[in-house]
Amino acid sequence: MLYYCIFALILRTFIGKSEDIDQPIIYNFLYMRPNFGYKYPRPALTTDCVIFGFDVKEGILKILLIERGIEPFLGKMALPGGFIQIKSETDEDGFVTKELNESLETCACRELLEETGFQARYMSELGTFSTPGRDPRGVVISDAFYALVIPTPVKGGDDAAEAKWLPFHEVLEVIEHMPKGFRFLAFDHDDIIRKAYRRLKEDICFEPIAFSLLPDVFSMTQLQQIYEEVLGREFDRRNFARKVVDSGVLDALPHTGRNIYYSLNKERYEAMKNSGKRLKLIFV
Repeated sequence: MLYYCIFALILRTFIGKSEDIDQPIIYNFLYMRPNFGYKYPRPALTTDCVIFGFDVKEGILKILLIERGIEPFLGKMALPGGFIQIKSETDEDGFVTKELNESLETCACRELLEETGFQARYMSELGTFSTPGRDPRGVVISDAFYALVIPTPVKGGDDAAEAKWLPFHEVLEVIEHMPKGFRFLAFDHDDIIRKAYRRLKEDICFEPIAFSLLPDVFSMTQLQQIYEEVLGREFDRRNFARKVVDSGVLDALPHTGRNIYYSLNKERYEAMKNSGKRLKLIFV
């Protein structure tokens, strides 16, 4: 401590108020303050969640949206999301001893739960959105996540006045027909949803995400219904069944009647995935 005080005294004596020295850093060092910043501008960081839900009873794809309860965009529909939490513990001298910051995925899961009451087991990272002017509060960069889930009841909370599941294709139709220069959702969430839907249509053909929406034992008709709703097109029943069976990831269960039921062979799929091969359910 004695050496520190001597060195600090020397700095204060010889450096003074020189314009060539980064004064905030010197100030923080001299007065033993935690130094969180630097001389460059810093943007804020948020996460947004695109949660697709397939309603098995209705047979339609839905999306989870909130009604904003605060400014900016008070009363406008938006994706669940919010700012990343930054916390730390300091010692008696003010130095940071432990960072308690959360990861981006943790932030996304927390905001989703706070604003909708929905808890996602797993979300895939979609990408970063940083278009200038996307947030009127300043320079705000958002990292978006998405998931395909089974819808459960939701309720607005925290910054959300309301949360609801809406038919996705109806929402997308409104987004695509907005006049030039106008947006249906707050911020740049129209663009985030467009990208998430493109990603979903790709992933459902290369990853077994559709099977997570089905019971352990399911019919080919049930599986086809999900693919048709997500991809937005109808398939020939026989061609669809042949393509899925040929993928090698399904087990046909013993049957006595006309209806054939299947289950996903997870071990076979994981073995195929680990070998470098990909599930290819690209329907033509």
